[in-house]
Amino acid sequence: MISRSGGARERLHFAQLWERASRNLWRLPWLRPFWLLLALIAAPSAFAQRVAEPDVIPGQREIRAFEKTKISLAQAIKIAAQKHKDARVVDVSFDAQSDQLAYKVKTYQGNEIWEGAIDAWTGELLGDGTTTTIDLAKATALAEEKGSGKAISAGLEETNGQVVYEISVVKDGSMTKYTVDPKSGKIR
Repeated sequence: MISRSGGARERLHFAQLWERASRNLWRLPWLRPFWLLLALIAAPSAFAQRVAEPDVIPGQREIRAFEKTKISLAQAIKIAAQKHKDARVVDVSFDAQSDQLAYKVKTYQGNEIWEGAIDAWTGELLGDGTTTTIDLAKATALAEEKGSGKAISAGLEETNGQVVYEISVVKDGSMTKYTVDPKSGKIR
């Protein structure tokens, strides 16, 4: 018959042995390959969560084209800000994919987003650009209605060369991403 105090001593003894053994497991030479393998498996996922990646990595062709332009990114930002007084320039990127080298620019003012292009050689605006008519709050409401759930995140993204609102809606424990066209309100 084991007394209550004897059982507690046995459990305590086992806990002490386990603590000592687990502290020394990494020191055993035959376990070192296991620890190394575990570290190699865990490290990439840990870095993947912490390292910011650029949206698009420019190729050599795009870099060479960019180096030859006359207008700098800072100048393109100033030009866009002058076009729309009191607007905030929220995104600028160099585009060498089209026939004309340009900076794609987005500004935000009064719940409207303007998207346009600035010639990288002359600094002139290419066309009138486009302005959104639906704000983020309306786009979020549309996505929540479509998904019959609650939005967990919402933001402005560029998909296939077009600016869209991307809204993630949660319903019944799963999440669905919706895109809303800021001009028409069309949901995909």
